[in-house]
Amino acid sequence: MKVDSHTLPFTRKAALLLLLALALWIYVGNAAQPALLDDADAGHAEAAREMLVTGDWAILHINGVRWMEKPPLHYWLVATSYALFGESAFTTRLPLALSVAGLVVLVYLFGRRYFGERAAFYSGLILCTSIGVYMFTRIMIPEAIYSLQFTAAFYLFLLAWQKKINERAGYWGCAALIATAVITRGLLGLAFPAAILGLFLLATGGWRRWRELPLVSSTLVFLAVALPWHIVAALRAPGAPPFAPSFLWYYFVNEQMLRALGWRYPDDYTVVPLWLWWAAHLIWLFPWSLFLGYAVRGLPRYSTWQKLDDAGSAKLLIAIWAAFVMLFFSITKSRMEYYSFCAWPALALLTGVGLERAERENSRWLLRVQAGVAVVGAAAAAILASLLWESRGIMAGGDISKLLEIQNIDSYRLSMATFFDLTPQAFAALRVPSTLAALCFLAGFPLAWLYRRRGRHLAANLTLALTMACFFFIANMAFKIFEPHMSSRPLANVLLKVLRPEDQVIVYGEYYGACALGFYTHRQFLLYNGRYQGLEAGSYYPDAPKVFIDDGQFPKIWTAPRRAFLFAPRDQRKEALLRLPPGSSYLLAEIGGKAIYSNQPLTSGQAPLAAPAAR
Repeated sequence: MKVDSHTLPFTRKAALLLLLALALWIYVGNAAQPALLDDADAGHAEAAREMLVTGDWAILHINGVRWMEKPPLHYWLVATSYALFGESAFTTRLPLALSVAGLVVLVYLFGRRYFGERAAFYSGLILCTSIGVYMFTRIMIPEAIYSLQFTAAFYLFLLAWQKKINERAGYWGCAALIATAVITRGLLGLAFPAAILGLFLLATGGWRRWRELPLVSSTLVFLAVALPWHIVAALRAPGAPPFAPSFLWYYFVNEQMLRALGWRYPDDYTVVPLWLWWAAHLIWLFPWSLFLGYAVRGLPRYSTWQKLDDAGSAKLLIAIWAAFVMLFFSITKSRMEYYSFCAWPALALLTGVGLERAERENSRWLLRVQAGVAVVGAAAAAILASLLWESRGIMAGGDISKLLEIQNIDSYRLSMATFFDLTPQAFAALRVPSTLAALCFLAGFPLAWLYRRRGRHLAANLTLALTMACFFFIANMAFKIFEPHMSSRPLANVLLKVLRPEDQVIVYGEYYGACALGFYTHRQFLLYNGRYQGLEAGSYYPDAPKVFIDDGQFPKIWTAPRRAFLFAPRDQRKEALLRLPPGSSYLLAEIGGKAIYSNQPLTSGQAPLAAPAAR
């Protein structure tokens, strides 16, 4: 069997440009669609939009209310994107897309420095085309950004530690990057790098060189970057007894310490069961997850840890990095599907190195693993084909939510739980992307196996990567079809056609059920029975806007001469309907199970809603 060379058949510059082009094509190319999704995605985008509107870059606000849960750097980037290019889904996702592109390039440079051209190139391909990296950059969460910061910090530390660059500059750069991670992800931005680097120094005996480390000056660099925002935020939100918490307590104690222990108020998202969290990595890292076995091959043995060369030291640090993150979230009481994202660059590097070694050694298992990828692809195509057949008699078109089976609301406390709503009938609306995905898997994965069988390993890996890139564009088509179910953007489009400046907009329940409506209409809402979850703490400040109303106030607003609209989210629509007085409530639109009502007729002769018993 012919084995490819240890190097690449093209130049370093070509390899770098190819990875960069692939990352930009996938992540920037898919950034405009779908619309921002309700809950975290549009809620975080609204915080960035209000930052730009109010000019308050220290304390985040949502619906005009202090929102003290998150550090600001991601929001600064998105607000800057809005200032430069306008407010849209594309500009919201642009910082994440560019962060992934930068991360792919950095992983390649990291790998090239220590493990060779081909291993580095494979590592970049793996990170760029893993399902999880794509999935969790569809929503506005900072994982890609602080993963880039971690990777850069570890790379600079290694270069300084091994005296490959000016040591003081390297350590200062590492400290500054860790500080930016703190204002991106909070205390974990410091705790993770400190623990990982500390374990590395203990494992290698490097702690004996502690006098070489510019600890004082590096600490000053860290504080110079990380401290100013915390001081300003603490001054802007000092607390207001008896109910309004201070920023320092709410942000550090409640949001980070109590969250990790599972004692946060209000309750956090449901903790993903440990077995499911681990098993999900087979999906998040697919198709490369099937090659993860090669990631542990060639790891330095314990007996060699204190006499490793530069490449061995780098591999040990990367292994500690991946293992620590995975172990931490296996123990903590706060565990979502994507929390391990910051370990994925390390896993990509280890897998890329192991895959390249397996190719050089002509591993007899390599072709079998590749066949396993093809089998998984064929099985996925068969499942899609059966679902399409099941939905063959159903007319598709319009709102996909009418074909879904809505789950119990507790299910939605998992970030990807919306996909549990899918039914065989729903695939009538997904015929085009499902067909294209099946064809993509049936063409790409067997072709990669064929290349692997012929010893054309680089071609096999490129085929896998391009297959996944095409699949991501197909998946984005499906996301667009899902848009009415997952976003209130379609309702915002309807509302904007009739909305007047003097109209009031009311949301039943918490803000997060309608945050896409807020982002796209640029309106501050009255929140009806919605004083809970993330905005509750800020609502108790004396200067908080009076946007929270209850059952005693709503009837007066609804029966007043001023026109008002009420948004009812899908899971609370029946509850909201019971509070609408018959004879003076009119339906504006219903999309995705969500609805907007008005207290005045919107067309001549429009009939009001019937009494509750008749609805």
